Amino acid sequence: MRLDVQGHPLHTRALSVTMNQRSDGRVDVGGSILDLRKRGFVPVGGDLQASGVIHDMRLRAVVDPATLALATITAEQPTVAFEPSATTGGESCRDPIGRVVALAGATLDATFNRRLTGIIGGPLGCSHILTLARLLGSTVAWALQCDRATPGAVRQAGERLFRRDVIVDAYEQADGALAFALQQGDLHLAPAAPLAPPLDRLAAYDEVRVLAEVDFPTRTVTHLQLAERRREAAATLEPAWHEDITFAERLVDLPLGPGSSAELLRRLDVVPPRPPVRDALLMLAPTLVQCLAALADRLLSLAGANRSLTGLGGLPDSCYMWRRDGALGRSRGG
Repeated sequence: MRLDVQGHPLHTRALSVTMNQRSDGRVDVGGSILDLRKRGFVPVGGDLQASGVIHDMRLRAVVDPATLALATITAEQPTVAFEPSATTGGESCRDPIGRVVALAGATLDATFNRRLTGIIGGPLGCSHILTLARLLGSTVAWALQCDRATPGAVRQAGERLFRRDVIVDAYEQADGALAFALQQGDLHLAPAAPLAPPLDRLAAYDEVRVLAEVDFPTRTVTHLQLAERRREAAATLEPAWHEDITFAERLVDLPLGPGSSAELLRRLDVVPPRPPVRDALLMLAPTLVQCLAALADRLLSLAGANRSLTGLGGLPDSCYMWRRDGALGRSRGG
């Protein structure tokens, strides 16, 4: 399935989750999220924010593969939207980063997302770290399930066992609609000697591709294509793509605004897809939010000569920086 997209590039969001074997039998997990804005500038938080890398954030965790329990977890935020300033009242996106460590002891099962929300969700933390943590939780659970089905999967300390990459590219089309091209790759790695040929390390490679067209400003899906395929280590021919048109049609008219994840999961429950497909689709709505800043030229045109325009911002209580009683929230009246 080729992702042939036309339009003006707006934004790219890239997420990854990597898993490595530890000497004590547990697994080191690293996650990253990177947002690259590709157009214009935006008035936000009382300042002007240019294009380029907007967010660069990471998670580091240790997981017990037998119980799926998080032994430890920490976060890093090299690049954030808001550094301390007079406008932010000295606050920064990094202020609540210490809350992440309270996730230690959580189990990567059906209860994990609820625990995430209770500890770092909404005004308690960073929405991008939250998105990355959700992806990390579901990815690790899936990867370990697959790895347990691999006979003789005994690895040396430091050896990689899995990597997932999700890349979402967003475009503005000529009629004002948005197009999203999503590519997700799951690299399953087989145990191998340190100097083994690269392909000896391949166990399998799962791919998911999504092409979604979204009406703006209603933020609803008007058209969606989705296909997946799996390359086995022993395959000698190019694997075919499998496209489920009926499944894709169920997602037409799906809203991608605030709270849309619950509606997406409700529709997926009718005939549940494989977990990698679910995980990929859950990345569309958070990426759409990032596109709004790249579309700020529409806001500037509407504002005209209004020099007092304070700019764009997150929804009230959508994150720590935009909590109602924070400096940025108070500056626009909560």
